[in-house]
Amino acid sequence: MTSTPPFDPPYKASTVLEDGSVKWMEVRADGSMVETSAPAAAMPEAGSAPAPRSGQPAPSSQSGRAVTVLNVPFAEKEEAKQLGARWDPKRRKWYVPAGVDAAPFARWTA
Repeated sequence: MTSTPPFDPPYKASTVLEDGSVKWMEVRADGSMVETSAPAAAMPEAGSAPAPRSGQPAPSSQSGRAVTVLNVPFAEKEEAKQLGARWDPKRRKWYVPAGVDAAPFARWTA
């Protein structure tokens, strides 16, 4: 396995520190690194709530409805995915995101 990134500098990289804060560094073409701010895509807009990371459900939707956790057998995961279910790697469970009709997922509800 190679330790070089699959893209050319300059690029920004983040590191999570022991206290949980994130430190951003800009890696330049000569290999030097300079502390910098987060890229625009990584920063939420002022006044908005941070977006949940892909694959991780928000605890509830903005309308107050909770997400629906599913018990999907591995053999049926593609079908659940096509219907709109999402995978939560922390819980290791499939779920129905808020705002998606849960009726088609009735056979997998707990």
